[in-house]
Amino acid sequence: MLTNIQLSNAKINLALYINHKRIDGYHDISTLMQEIDFSDKITISKNKNNQINIYSIGIKTPLDETNLCYVAANIFQDAFSIKDGIDITINKKIPIGAGLGGGSSNAISTLKALGRIFEVDIGNKSLLSMAAKIGADVPFFINGRLQYAEGIGHTLNQMPPLLKSYIFLLVLPKICISTTWAYGAYKKYLEIKSNQSKFQPLSSCELDWSLLRNDFEKVVLSAYPEIKRIKNDLQNSGSLFSSLSGSGSTMFGVYDNLESVNTAKDLFNKYQTYTALPIY
Repeated sequence: MLTNIQLSNAKINLALYINHKRIDGYHDISTLMQEIDFSDKITISKNKNNQINIYSIGIKTPLDETNLCYVAANIFQDAFSIKDGIDITINKKIPIGAGLGGGSSNAISTLKALGRIFEVDIGNKSLLSMAAKIGADVPFFINGRLQYAEGIGHTLNQMPPLLKSYIFLLVLPKICISTTWAYGAYKKYLEIKSNQSKFQPLSSCELDWSLLRNDFEKVVLSAYPEIKRIKNDLQNSGSLFSSLSGSGSTMFGVYDNLESVNTAKDLFNKYQTYTALPIY
C-alpha cells in the first residue's frame, strides 16, 4: 500500500505585534516567523474502511476530528472528491501549546502527503485556500523558511535568509498555553492602545534585535513566573536575543556560536531543551 512520510518542522516567532481585533473575532498581527529543524514525522497511507484514522506516537495528541491532520484530510477529501479512507500516524515531538506551530505544520504536511498519495497536483493557490480554512498559522508552512506575516497570518512575504548564521536554544517548560486564553488576557492592552506597527528591522539586510518584541509576553510572563525566570536566565546566558515563541510556552535564545549554546544549556538541566537551526 502506498505510504508517504513527511517531516513536519516547527517555527519560532522572532517578533509578534498584536493589533486590532477584527469583526470575525481574530486579531490582526504583524509577525516574523522562522522555520526550524525541530520536527514531527507524519506517515500517511490509504485504507479501505472509508474513514480518517489518526494514530499517535510520542507526545499524546487528539485522535478525533479536532486534530488538525484530520481537519486537513477532510478538507482534501471534499476538495478532490476522494472516497478512500486515510490513515495518519503522527510521531509527535513538538509539544502542544508551546507556540511552535506543530499542529499547523502537521496539517500542511498532511495535505502535501495526500497530494502525492492520490497523485493530485494541488497547486499553490488551492493549497493556500485549504490551509486558510484550517488555521491562522497554517499558510506559513507551505513555504516555511523566514517570512513576515500580516493580517491573521495569511498575508505572507518571504524574507532573505537573515538568520542563517544563528543557532537557537529552545527551552520547553511543561506548560501548555491556550492561544485563546492569551488573546483574551491581552484584551485590556488592546483597549488602551493600538500596537499597529511595521517591523523597522526588516528595512535592512540585518536584524536589529533591540527592535523586536512579542506582545504576548505582557500577559504570559506575569501569569507564569517560571517562564519569566527562563527568559531572564536566557538573557543572562550571553544570548543575542531571547523571546517567547507565539503565545508560548517555549522560550528561545539566539546565539552566534555553538559553544555559547552548549554553555547556556547547562542552566536549564531541569527542562527539556532543543538546539535548532533555521531552515532555508
